[in-house]
Amino acid sequence: MKEITFLGTSCGIPTKERNTFSALIRYEKENILVDCGEGTQIQLRKIDISPAKITKILISHLHGDHILGIPGLIQTIRTSDLNKEITIYGPKNIKKFMTSLLSLFIKDFKNIKIIEISKGKFFENKDFEL
Repeated sequence: MKEITFLGTSCGIPTKERNTFSALIRYEKENILVDCGEGTQIQLRKIDISPAKITKILISHLHGDHILGIPGLIQTIRTSDLNKEITIYGPKNIKKFMTSLLSLFIKDFKNIKIIEISKGKFFENKDFEL
């Protein structure tokens, strides 16, 4: 299955009809979340995707409407599978930012990888690149 689902298309502030931006890329065994504002988990549930199915998170930039849903999402994933590895890709300073943010909610970072991308691609495989 190859599919892109927009979970939110609002910019900056959610509305009654639109969540802040996020998208889900479904490809073979990958469920790649692009950005994760508040309310993203609810949007995932509306399309019958468990947050625990997320395999990678790509963050486009460090504005709150693109990242503030991550702590809750990771807590939900951890509740479902304590040993699941989660990789977060993002721009320069994502590691420092996410470590500070997540440390407020999560004590053990052993299964969370945070990768800074300065130039080039977030992710690629034989069929596509982001």
